[in-house]
Amino acid sequence: MQLRDILVVMHGANPGERRLAITLALARQHGARVTGFCPLDLIGPTRSALELVGYGEAMLTDQETSQPGAVAERAEQAEAAFRTGVAESGLAGAWVAGDADPPQTLLRMAHHADLVVVGQPDPASPAAGRTADMIEQLLLHAGRPLLLVPYAGTFDAVGSRVLIGWTETRECARAVHDALPLLTGATSVTALTILEGRHTPVDDEPPAAELARHLQRHGIAATAARTVTDGIADADALLSYACDIGVDLLIMGGYGHSPLRERMLGGVTRSLLRHMTVPVLMSH
Repeated sequence: MQLRDILVVMHGANPGERRLAITLALARQHGARVTGFCPLDLIGPTRSALELVGYGEAMLTDQETSQPGAVAERAEQAEAAFRTGVAESGLAGAWVAGDADPPQTLLRMAHHADLVVVGQPDPASPAAGRTADMIEQLLLHAGRPLLLVPYAGTFDAVGSRVLIGWTETRECARAVHDALPLLTGATSVTALTILEGRHTPVDDEPPAAELARHLQRHGIAATAARTVTDGIADADALLSYACDIGVDLLIMGGYGHSPLRERMLGGVTRSLLRHMTVPVLMSH
């Protein structure tokens, strides 16, 4: 199974530098076509965003005067980086930028991609809240896996050492299936189940053992593992385990459907979005 179309969203004050490098590496590996999308409303602060962080009217007026030029400059820089990277990689690609109904435009583009690469919201950015909203809309409505790249750190490639945060849910099963093109080239894949409470019964076999066997039948070097927490949030336990074994990709399901599952899975999703330290592939 190969990736044939990858969509990378170039957003932020320095749009898409880490995301573009990872996207191009994956596209070269799979022979995929790359589309770059630059949502202009997410590469520069808006009036509403500035008001939220407490700027006065005088500052708003000055910012609004210079904002169109700053946004245009950032968009041009993002486009130049994208076109140069695609050309130097010998790949086929297309560039799209605009602010006309960007959420719906992005969803339509995502429907025709095998993978959507986006960035973790940078808490220092005035657009952090709107970026988080964009990611949530993509997760819930695009029907495609999202590869989320942290705003800090260096990631030359993803998918060599992989951790799966496994629960018996539709979202997790979907995420693992969507990740198969990345898992086939991995040197190690660990399917981890988090058990809560130090007195949780421990069976002879980890709960994710059957998933590991399923992946092995796909030719993937997968093993099952478990960890027992005692008052530690699931997101923190996942990230701690990922750090301990040195993974470069975390896979998990995002959000749920029933109110209870939405509170549980949604809480883990949002916590990971805030604290992620490695790239995360999510599906809903």
